[in-house]
Amino acid sequence: MLHLSFIFGKSRISQNVPGVPDISEWWYRDLAGSGAASPAFLQGFGAFATDAIIVAFLLIFGVLIWRSRPGTAAESARAVLAVPLVLLAYLISEVLKTFIQEDRPCRAFPRISTIEQCPEVGDWSFPSNHATLAGASAVALICVRRAWLWLGVVLALATALSRVYVGVHYPHDVLVGLLLGAAVAALLPRLARMLEPVVDGARGLTAGVLLFGPGPDSGWKHLPATDGTTRDLPVLDAQAGDMPTTRLTAPMSAEAPTARIPRARR
Repeated sequence: MLHLSFIFGKSRISQNVPGVPDISEWWYRDLAGSGAASPAFLQGFGAFATDAIIVAFLLIFGVLIWRSRPGTAAESARAVLAVPLVLLAYLISEVLKTFIQEDRPCRAFPRISTIEQCPEVGDWSFPSNHATLAGASAVALICVRRAWLWLGVVLALATALSRVYVGVHYPHDVLVGLLLGAAVAALLPRLARMLEPVVDGARGLTAGVLLFGPGPDSGWKHLPATDGTTRDLPVLDAQAGDMPTTRLTAPMSAEAPTARIPRARR
């Protein structure tokens, strides 16, 4: 069946693969064919980047979770929820694969050489798990750090493109994967608002501090002192009643310089 491809400006013959749009087939044949014909160093980079970007996303989330520990409950809730939502998007993608069961393009077009070896039968193609993870990671990253929008978008698009380039997915596989992951991760702000009271309450417990960090109020608080000096007083813990304390000798005044005393843990 002859089709005119306005995208590429020339006629294309479609094999009419069931469930696969013609344009997705054409794009696959061009991108995967270009990948297989590219220099060895580009092939190696493509094979490396297609998985390495997902690892990079996880490392970025690890940094964001650590940086959120002295932050507000809202910041901590968003950072902590990012990875679970990305994993949820992956699970949904896996479930969809088992129902749709679209075969890999590298089996539909065995004459096209591919950079990566074709996955085994039963490892279905639609939607792309890598693209789903990338789409979810990009949106979650934007929700946690809006200033990193372009980083998330570039990494997600690079992941999706690489799956077609190495020959294991159709373009429509990765497009739907990106949208699926983005839709799941878009729930993050609402879920984070629901988690904020939990984070705030948990930070009063030892286990909560280990999980969510101490928060912004864990350091020293400032109270006015009339003698112009600053005194460091020990943290008071409600669970340690015998901890010694230090008394301020100067009376308090709202206009005078400040002395620092810590907040007592709840």
